[in-house]
Amino acid sequence: MVRRIMSTEASSKKSEGSPKARASAARLAAVQAVYQIMTNDQSARAVIDEFRLHRFGQTVDGQDMVVPDGMMFTTIVNGVYDRLNEMESYIANASGRPVTDKPKEPLLHAIMLCGAYEMADSPDVDGPVIISDYLDVTHAFYEQGEARLVNGVLDKLFKALR
Repeated sequence: MVRRIMSTEASSKKSEGSPKARASAARLAAVQAVYQIMTNDQSARAVIDEFRLHRFGQTVDGQDMVVPDGMMFTTIVNGVYDRLNEMESYIANASGRPVTDKPKEPLLHAIMLCGAYEMADSPDVDGPVIISDYLDVTHAFYEQGEARLVNGVLDKLFKALR
C-alpha cells in the first residue's frame, strides 16, 4: 500500500514539472487562451476558468502534460486582456506597422501580445528567457519564418522597454 501511494505521488509531481517547465507551460497556455479570447470574443475570466477546470493537467496523446503555473497564466491572460490597446501599440511600433493594421494570423498575434505583456510588465524575468519561451511556442505551431518575426518584435520590445 505504501509503495502504491509513493508511486502515485511521484507521478503527480512529475507532471507538475520544474518551475521553469511550469512557466513555459503557462506561456503556452496563455497564448492559447488569448487566441481563444480573440477568435471567440470571450471574456478573459471565462477562458481562464475553462483552462483551469478542463485543460490544466490533462494527458495529450498519452503523455502527461506539465501543469502550468496558474498564477503566471492568469496574470498574462488578464494583463493582455486589460491592456490590449497598449500591447497592440507596442507590437505595431516594434514591427514598423500602423496600429490599425492588425496581423492576419491571430495565433501569431496572440504570441506577440503575450510576449509584449511580459516584456512590459515582468521586469524581474530575464528578457532573453521570455523571448526564448515565446520562440518555442512559435516553433510549436509554425515551420516558416514566423519565428523570425516574433524574435524581431520581442527583441525590439526588450531593447525599448528594459
